[in-house]
Amino acid sequence: MASSITKILPNKPHWLDQRLLNVRHNDFAWRATPAKSIEEWEERRDFTRAQILLAAGLAPMPEKTPLEPEVWGKANYWGIQIRKVKFQSMPGLICTGNLYLPGKLKNPAPGILCPHGHWSEGRIHHDELGSVPLRCIMLARLGFVVFSYDMIGKCDNNQILHSWPIELQKLASLSGVSLFGLQTWNSLRALDFLCALEEVDKERIGCTGTSGGASQTWTVAVLDERIKVIAPVCMLSSHFQGGCPCEEGPLLRINGVTSFDVLSACAPRPVFLPSVDQDWTNLNPTYEIEALKQVYALFDAEDAILNYHKNEPHNYNLDTREHVYPWFAHWLLNQSLRETIAEDPIPMPAINLLLHNEQKIEPTLDSTKTAIEEAKKFLLQDAIPEFSDQENISEYAAERIPLLGEIINNDLELADIAVRVTCPQWKLNNATAYGRLISRREEGDVIPAVWVVPDKQVPKPVTCLLISDKGKADYFKGGDQSILLDILINNNCECLAIDLLGSGETAGAPEKSPRDENDPLFFAFNQSLFSMRVQDILTSLSLLKEQGKEKIVLIASGEAARAAAVAVALAEPLKAIVLNLDGIDDSEKGWSTPLSFQPMILKVGGIKGTLSIIAPRRLIIYRPQKDLAQHLTSIYGAAKKTTALTIDNDNFIRSVEKAIR
Repeated sequence: MASSITKILPNKPHWLDQRLLNVRHNDFAWRATPAKSIEEWEERRDFTRAQILLAAGLAPMPEKTPLEPEVWGKANYWGIQIRKVKFQSMPGLICTGNLYLPGKLKNPAPGILCPHGHWSEGRIHHDELGSVPLRCIMLARLGFVVFSYDMIGKCDNNQILHSWPIELQKLASLSGVSLFGLQTWNSLRALDFLCALEEVDKERIGCTGTSGGASQTWTVAVLDERIKVIAPVCMLSSHFQGGCPCEEGPLLRINGVTSFDVLSACAPRPVFLPSVDQDWTNLNPTYEIEALKQVYALFDAEDAILNYHKNEPHNYNLDTREHVYPWFAHWLLNQSLRETIAEDPIPMPAINLLLHNEQKIEPTLDSTKTAIEEAKKFLLQDAIPEFSDQENISEYAAERIPLLGEIINNDLELADIAVRVTCPQWKLNNATAYGRLISRREEGDVIPAVWVVPDKQVPKPVTCLLISDKGKADYFKGGDQSILLDILINNNCECLAIDLLGSGETAGAPEKSPRDENDPLFFAFNQSLFSMRVQDILTSLSLLKEQGKEKIVLIASGEAARAAAVAVALAEPLKAIVLNLDGIDDSEKGWSTPLSFQPMILKVGGIKGTLSIIAPRRLIIYRPQKDLAQHLTSIYGAAKKTTALTIDNDNFIRSVEKAIR
């Protein structure tokens, strides 16, 4: 029988895993760091785009389905035409809005998208601080075709609430569905709609909005270069990123992608940036704009960026609009650049010219859930494809490993793992146990571990990484798996037993963290505990590789096996993988606990998908769910490597013994 375990982690505050303290939030003050070369700019642009697509649930990009647009309700107003529009942006999701056209068009005209932002009345909002309809009417009078479309849950967009209960938000994010993602997709499809109009010159497209509409402006612009000119109003800031989930998709900011980075990635396209003293754009003239000018200077395009700053509250008011109009007229109508174009004294049109229904139909929680389920089907349709042969499996792995890495955000530069050996050590039956504290360098993480060396040394022994949801103590006296360690020692296996974050000696660590996972924006800025647990496994495997261990067997049980199933897909091949999946649920419910929650994980198929990635490596699984067992049997069959897969429903110890042979 293995002896009881000794405490390894020192009882001092500074040994708290620093990942738990590194909490970022919407008001975090970032640096606006301009690229120093075109090459650096291109690298950061590509990374920024990829992070946005990930956060929007659009990695990989789904196939666009027919819009099936409906355009009706033509009304003449102040020399222009106003029409009502709706189309299907994805199956089951409707985008709604108004089209504003110049009264007389001889040739295709430039088009402008107008996302409205968080005005209380959405796309029909009209007061002294901002008027979406008057902006659109005036742009049409100037010669632009304008499409003003609803944000999710606003005006005629009555399927989905604009604010979701936190538990619904978390469940949806597992599949890549979020308010940010749906709104971004609607913006991209709104651009498709606008560019498909025969009245529009698709080579001359602009976009403008304020606040949340400004966030959508630069988001759709960075993702689609058909947008040539933008005017995001009162939003750019390095100390505030946007206070709504429609602006903060899960995982969006975890690598420091800020609105400054997004706008930098739009260079050298012309950008006009109104800002004010009385909101978070207060430092634009002296900080963000100066940094952006350095980016534009790389392209000799300093004339393509302009700021207009004033001492006023958050707005898109008459004065701001009159400064925006000449920007679009200059870049899209080839007019000389003027400081202002006076807005005509246009009265607010009757609401019935704009709204689709006489009475507003509010979205409900039930209608929201129904639409979210439709979105899940659309975004997950290719999460786990059918496999016909090994080439098919290899192609899947080549595509999904990078995506899984982006989701987990694992350390791509694992090297020189630090191991502290001045820890307790003690004698076991036929072996010696050595306490270890493992860390990546300059990260502040810590993995309590025990290194077990049999008394009988053999050349090139099998090395087992042992992981239990109860921590490393589970393998010692009093633990449920103590007999397993005895068997491994008797088979001359070296063993490294570790505590994943949130288990064993670190079980209480998350409670000491300032993490507020019920903040709707939290996972836009911070990694999940689950991803940290996956990193602990990858760090431990890297350590064993650095120590020259060639025959490594990973053995994991319980919820630790969930993290291991993800880690092995990102790790170098091992001698064998043994997962005790008894009771492990691969559904949304199983992925919803504090230690298992991981946004986007179902985009790669959950456990079923990650284990598909590693096929046909040697895999032994104990008591998996029936559908997982059937899927793995099928995929290993397609690879013609059925002997590499063992499914055992009777004896876990026997499964381990097979792995170490």
